[in-house]
Amino acid sequence: MNTLVTFGKSITAIAALALGLGLGPVWQESASAVEPVKLLFPLPDAGALGKAGYLMARGAKMAIEHNGGKVLGRPIEMIVRDTESKGGVAVRRVEAVLEQERGKISAIIGPWSSGVALGVSQVARRRKVLHFFSGGTEDIAGQKCHRYSFMWAAHAYTAADAVMRGIMKRHPNAKRWYTITVNYAFGWSVRDNFRKVGKDLGVTFVGDASQPLAEREFSPYMTAIKAAKPDVIVLINFGLANIQASRTIYNFGLKKTALVVTPWIAGFNDLEELTPEIRDGNYLGGNYHYTVGGDVQKRFVKDYRNLYGEVPRYASGAAYAMTRLALLAMERAGSSDPEKVIDVLEDNFEYHGIFGKTKILSANHQVVRPYMFMRVKSKNEMKHSGDFAEVVSQSNKQFAGDRGCKTKNGKPKA
Repeated sequence: MNTLVTFGKSITAIAALALGLGLGPVWQESASAVEPVKLLFPLPDAGALGKAGYLMARGAKMAIEHNGGKVLGRPIEMIVRDTESKGGVAVRRVEAVLEQERGKISAIIGPWSSGVALGVSQVARRRKVLHFFSGGTEDIAGQKCHRYSFMWAAHAYTAADAVMRGIMKRHPNAKRWYTITVNYAFGWSVRDNFRKVGKDLGVTFVGDASQPLAEREFSPYMTAIKAAKPDVIVLINFGLANIQASRTIYNFGLKKTALVVTPWIAGFNDLEELTPEIRDGNYLGGNYHYTVGGDVQKRFVKDYRNLYGEVPRYASGAAYAMTRLALLAMERAGSSDPEKVIDVLEDNFEYHGIFGKTKILSANHQVVRPYMFMRVKSKNEMKHSGDFAEVVSQSNKQFAGDRGCKTKNGKPKA
């Protein structure tokens, strides 16, 4: 296999990290003297979203292996840097690689957090490098809506539409909603899009608690929530914050009177930390589920299960899909030059991805794909350890208003 894997000196415990990320040895020698195509992966191995890093690396590596370890007849080199789930760290380490490699990085894939991606997107813009990201907020879409950055995850409006309509179809009398919102661009965007969709559905938002990113104590929020008497409590957060908020809501007895919804789940890892009585019957929204998709998805899931003994999570699925998309675009362009690859991606690009036939909107670089509304299964319903939720419905409805993109001739300006 002609894939090179490089870890930077900025990451401590390199050998342990290599094993943790599921990448095997730190170096896999190339049998070819041809200059490799280099892909940069800023991934979290520490911080609030640290668990996503090794899962993303697994998915990316499998996409490369499914491509024969090569693209355009050249070996592929993965360069991985730990973002520590921090924007400043991510920017410094991405800048360092781009400076060291000087025009040899064909694409940046990642990071995982929307807040972290803001800075990386602007680095990609300055350095003129193709950037794929799987976050999803209106603010980030606006800032990222430039020539060099593309959004694989659904737009926040698509997520709000899928989740709210899914809830209202199953619970038509659930008209009073209360949000707990993580206090940065991702949280604000999801919350604001919920309010847009809610107007059409006759929903009243009876309160919003603004939660710091590092919040771990949710008891002080419960008095106001209980007094508001919501039918639905929406947790616009993830990771440790989502886990603690879910536990606190259950311990205060609020699950008996309100539905609990996480509209943008970062993966089922959070659910593993919750007991069945806390999570069962809750609702989720997500960009990925291993059961949704066509032939490409089936192959990925089968090979992933055979290799790792479990079904792929969102982080793995997203990294697989983005890496595969980048390689497909290079092959269609006949080049790994970011400028030529972007020209192809902006030209009404259609491809066969994990969700089947998929397209990219030229005007704003948004991948048009389904967003899943899911119900958490009870312990007795689970068929295997990763079978946490069933997909109830899907939506790919696009926001018709201004997304913040500044375009010229239908294409984002640099």
